[in-house]
Amino acid sequence: MVTDSRHTLRNAGLLMAQRAFHVTGATLFAVIVPRLMGPTLFGRYTLLMSVSMWFALLSGLGAVSMMTRSIPRFIAANDGEGLRRLATSLVVLRAATGAVTAVGYFLVATFVLGEPDLVAAAFVAGAVFSRTVGSLGFALFLGLNQAARWGMGELLRRWTTLVLVPIGFAMDGLRGACLGLLGSEAFVLACGIWWARPYLNWSSLDLSRRYLSPFLKMGTFFAAGNLLMALTQRSGETLVRFSTNSYAEVGFFGAAYAIYLTVAHALWQLVVSFAPFLIVLLERGQRDAIVGWLERLLKYLVAVAVLCLAGAIFVGQDLVPLVLGAPYRPVATNVLPLTVTLLTLSVGSVGRLLALTLDRPGIIVRAAGIELAAFWAIGLPLASRAGSLGACVAALPASALYAWYITARVRPELPYSLGAAGRAVLSSLVFLPLVFLRSSWPVNTLLFALGAAAYVGVLLRSRVITLDEIAEIKRVLRSYRPAGVSAG
Repeated sequence: MVTDSRHTLRNAGLLMAQRAFHVTGATLFAVIVPRLMGPTLFGRYTLLMSVSMWFALLSGLGAVSMMTRSIPRFIAANDGEGLRRLATSLVVLRAATGAVTAVGYFLVATFVLGEPDLVAAAFVAGAVFSRTVGSLGFALFLGLNQAARWGMGELLRRWTTLVLVPIGFAMDGLRGACLGLLGSEAFVLACGIWWARPYLNWSSLDLSRRYLSPFLKMGTFFAAGNLLMALTQRSGETLVRFSTNSYAEVGFFGAAYAIYLTVAHALWQLVVSFAPFLIVLLERGQRDAIVGWLERLLKYLVAVAVLCLAGAIFVGQDLVPLVLGAPYRPVATNVLPLTVTLLTLSVGSVGRLLALTLDRPGIIVRAAGIELAAFWAIGLPLASRAGSLGACVAALPASALYAWYITARVRPELPYSLGAAGRAVLSSLVFLPLVFLRSSWPVNTLLFALGAAAYVGVLLRSRVITLDEIAEIKRVLRSYRPAGVSAG
C-alpha cells in the first residue's frame, strides 16, 4: 500500500505542476483572445465552444470513469491482453459515436444557436470528433494510475489552442479561430493515440454487444452524471444568450466562467487522480485508510478555495480589467460569486470521488440533475434581471445543492469527518479585518499576501494542516520512482 500511495502522490504532484503551466496558458489566452475578438465575437466563439463540450461528453461514454473503474482490475490480474482488448474496442467505438455527435453538434449550432457561419460551425464539429477520440487515449493513463500522463491531454490542448486560435483569427476572423481550434484538437488526438499505442492491438478488437455491454453499462451511468454536470458548467452561455439576447453578456459570462473552470478543473483532476488508488484500497478492505485520504483531500481543497476567494476579493477587481481589458470590467464582478462556489465544489468533489470509488453512479446522476435544474431555475430569472452576473450568482446555490445531496448520500456508506474542512473555513476569518483596508492595487496585493500568510499560520497552529503531513508528501514526491505497467 505504501508503494501505491507513493505512486499516487507522485502523479498528483506532477499533475499539479502541469496545472501551473495550464493556468499560465489560460492566463495568456485570456490576455490575448478576448481582447483580439472583442466582447461580441468572443461571445459567439465561447457559445460555440461551450455547446461543443456537451456533445464531446455525450459521445464519450463515460470513458474516464470506466477506465478508472476497470483498468485497475486488469492490472491486479496482470491481464495485459484484456487491457488491450478493452482499449482497442473503445477507441473504435468512440470514433463511431464521435462522428455521429459531430453531425448532431453541427445541426444544433446552425439551427438552434443560429450560428450564421456554417464553415466555422463545421470546424468546431470536427473538433468535437477529434476531442471525443483523443481524450480516450489520455483517459487510459488515468486508469493505469498515471495521472500525470492523463493530464498532458489538457495541457497540450491549452497551449496549442493558445497558439492556433489567435493565428487563425488574425487570418480569417471567427472562422479562422474555429479552424485553429480544430487543429489543436487534431494534434491532441494524434498525441493521445500515439502514446496509447502500446495498449492498442487491432487483432484484439471486439465490438460484440456481449463483450462491451458490461463496460458500457457502467460507463453510461457515469456518463449521464458527467453530462448533466457539463450541462451545468457549459450551459451558462446558452442561458445568458436566451435571457439577454446579447453576445457581449455571453462573453462576460464566458470569460468569468473560464477563470472559475481553470481552478475547478485543476481541483477535480487532483481529486480524481486518487480514484484508482482508493479503488485498490477498497478491494483490500482498507476502508479506514480511504476515510483518512478523503478527509485529507477535503481540507486541502477547502484551503485552496479560501485562498482563491481571498485573491478574487483583494486583487481580482484590479487584475481582471488589466488582463482582459477595460471592456471586460464586468467580468471582475462576475468572478466573485464563482470563487465562493469553489468551497461547495470542494465538498461535492470529494463526495463524487467516493461515489466513484464505491461504484455508485446513480448518486452522481441524481446530484448532477439537481444541480442542473437548480441552475436553470434560479439562473433564468437572475440572468434576465442582471445579465451575466445573475447567471454567475446562480451557480452558487446550484453547486451547494449538489454538494449537500451527494455528501448526504455517500457518507453513510463510508463516514468521513467534515471537521477539519470546517475549521479551514473558519480560519479564513483572519482575512476579514484586512478587507476594510483595501485601497490601491499595490496595497491590495500586500494585504492579500499578509492575509494568506496569516491564514496558513492559523491552519498550522490549529493543526488543520501539519508540518509532518507536508514533510511526508515532499519526501514521497522526491523519493518515488513510478513502477511501470507492462502493456505487452
